[in-house]
Amino acid sequence: MPKFLSTRISVVSRGGSKGGGSAVDASGYIDREKRKSEYDGHTYHPDAKEDLVHKEVDLPDNAPREYLDPNVLWNAVEMVEKNKNAQLCRMMKASLPNSWSYEVAEETVRKYVMDNFVSKGMCCEWAIHDSVNKQGQRNLHFHCLMTLRAMDENGKWLPKQRKIYILDENGNKIRRGKNYLCKTEQVTDWNDRGKAKEWRKNLSNLINETNEALKINETWEHRSFKELGLDIPPTIHLGSEANALENKGIKTERGNYNRKVMELRGLSRFIDITTVVVENYKKAVVQKVAAVKNEIVDLIDKVVKRHNFLQLPLVSGFYLRKVSNRQMLQDPKNMISFLEKNGIRSFDELASFSHDHSSEYNRLADKYNSYGTQIKKVMAKIEAYDKLKPYLNVFRKSESLKGIAKWKYDREHKEMLELYPHRLKEFHKIVPKGEKIEVEKWHGEVSGLLDKRFSIEEQLDKEVGELACVEVIDYNKANEARECSNEVHQKEKEQERVREPQRKRSYPER
Repeated sequence: MPKFLSTRISVVSRGGSKGGGSAVDASGYIDREKRKSEYDGHTYHPDAKEDLVHKEVDLPDNAPREYLDPNVLWNAVEMVEKNKNAQLCRMMKASLPNSWSYEVAEETVRKYVMDNFVSKGMCCEWAIHDSVNKQGQRNLHFHCLMTLRAMDENGKWLPKQRKIYILDENGNKIRRGKNYLCKTEQVTDWNDRGKAKEWRKNLSNLINETNEALKINETWEHRSFKELGLDIPPTIHLGSEANALENKGIKTERGNYNRKVMELRGLSRFIDITTVVVENYKKAVVQKVAAVKNEIVDLIDKVVKRHNFLQLPLVSGFYLRKVSNRQMLQDPKNMISFLEKNGIRSFDELASFSHDHSSEYNRLADKYNSYGTQIKKVMAKIEAYDKLKPYLNVFRKSESLKGIAKWKYDREHKEMLELYPHRLKEFHKIVPKGEKIEVEKWHGEVSGLLDKRFSIEEQLDKEVGELACVEVIDYNKANEARECSNEVHQKEKEQERVREPQRKRSYPER
């Protein structure tokens, strides 16, 4: 199964119901720095996140070198646009393989930006972000801001559009009233339909080339589910507001929609594991019953005749509650596929299967959780080093200097040098003294552990699906016995009422 590329490409503009956007604000957001806009005089403060891995500005040869400063670049973009609803820049966000090191990510993104944007005449600022959620899952990705105006050879901004006069058969302008007939055309092809798809394809190709060179067995796909002919609904972008609410535990409509989509995807995955696709429901059930004649199939047949589908317990079992869409467990063809696949023909064999696979589930769950614990420990080292690094660099630089140069440097960095012992002490609470600092190795350990967790997660999903089938069958066995007992009891009561003679009424003499 390929890894699907996740991208979001949008245009930052001043228009909109919420007051529009700012290129200066967008720049500060991706590189986590405070920015002041010369256009509106507003100072923008980015999110207080410690996820910045790398930031960079790349320019075409004809762009002024002062634009290497992102503050200068995006203020220049803001000032050249006069309209209150002007489009300012294009923003792209894209996922990257979590197994990559930061050096690989930096080199690959730089090549991608240079080949696809800068070489076409765009000024670009890009940044790589990385974070780890509470479940120990990484989210390595990059943001890129691209200018919308081209530049002439002297580094002056060009118009986005140019006027083209419509000529008659003699090559003369055609007058219409006081004006001449004309049309406008884009100076560049950057807004052409199909560009987004082209950029997505180029990114996935570059990722696959890099993975192949690194011997990473993971293929990325840029095409949508629909383009691939897969009947799987896509998720939607949460947006900053909804994302902030979801992080606080407050459910949103967009979040609910994505959860429903993921539930449906989980359902599809469960079908792949536990069912055989059958075109005709009734025909399939009859064929399966004839092919797999055993006491469990007899039970399923009885329950289906009584209720049309298998029953679910009011209180879900341990494994059943882990299945996102339990309605699939009510489909008899899924249960018969489960029995066929595992060669189960009796309730004794079902009990033996449940015992063996429950033990396997517990073993996998223990290993999965242990990997999570290891990831947290290694990530704690990485985070501790990231906090220490600027102070350590200043300390090492100070130690390398002598005389007046050292005195001057120490004076300029007095505060950081004074805080260095405290920061080092805090670091050694996480990384013991004597342990070698190997940040690249730590990142590699995290990637390896995440791959192991993902592999075990697939095995756990399979065990959960099959053990949930066992729980449903066991419940239906007990429930069918209860319902049969109730029917017998009800018939006995009816027979007693028939046998009992009617009591004659006596009336007193008047």
